[in-house]
Amino acid sequence: MSSPVSSPTIAENIRALSRAQKSKAGAPLYSRVINRPAGRVLAAIAHRLGATPDQVTVLSALCTYTGIALIALWRPAVVSTVATALLLMLGYALDAADGQLARLRNGGSKAGEWLDHVADVIKLSTIHGAIAISLFRFTDLPPSILLIPLVFGAVQNIHFFSYILTYQLRYHGGIPMAKDEARPGIIKSVLSAPTDYGLMCFVLMTRFAPTVFLWIYGVMLVGYAGYVVLALPKWYRDLRRDAR
Repeated sequence: MSSPVSSPTIAENIRALSRAQKSKAGAPLYSRVINRPAGRVLAAIAHRLGATPDQVTVLSALCTYTGIALIALWRPAVVSTVATALLLMLGYALDAADGQLARLRNGGSKAGEWLDHVADVIKLSTIHGAIAISLFRFTDLPPSILLIPLVFGAVQNIHFFSYILTYQLRYHGGIPMAKDEARPGIIKSVLSAPTDYGLMCFVLMTRFAPTVFLWIYGVMLVGYAGYVVLALPKWYRDLRRDAR
């Protein structure tokens, strides 16, 4: 009688995921250095516990949406801003984990991908509104300042939707896997820092000092807008080239 096959250990799951990663070329620095490795560990743990990708997506959404609600409702102070940012970072790491868990389970589903993207849409459509509410409720800054988070939200949504569309058209729903990365990939990661959601979570820790926060947040917005202006025509040219 053969002995039952034991499930992979967490360390074995991490090694398996290391061999089956999406390409990191050009990914924002926080994502490639912190978030994806953290997501890999969380995915390995979730697989060991028998969790499904959809369950991880829901847990990610709960962490993220709680953090967003706290931005709007909890008066900014050192403790509140750090706690809120850490909750958002955990949600982001779990967001990276659900796709990696799906790969450990030999592929996800269209319903799971839909759930993941809808969770991201809700996050990106509400977080800057919550920042605007916080500024309105808890600071004496002029109302015109609220334009900064409102514009940031618009720019981020333009980037997200156009990127997702480009990704789907180029890869037909597939996932480009890890590849050797040359120096230009690292340079692009640094240049794309303003688009980095994880970096923005760090910046949100400074909300207890509104003037400092708005300066850093505003610089990120300018950089983000510049990145989108350059990226849109490039993605269009890439799709034209792919069609030849």
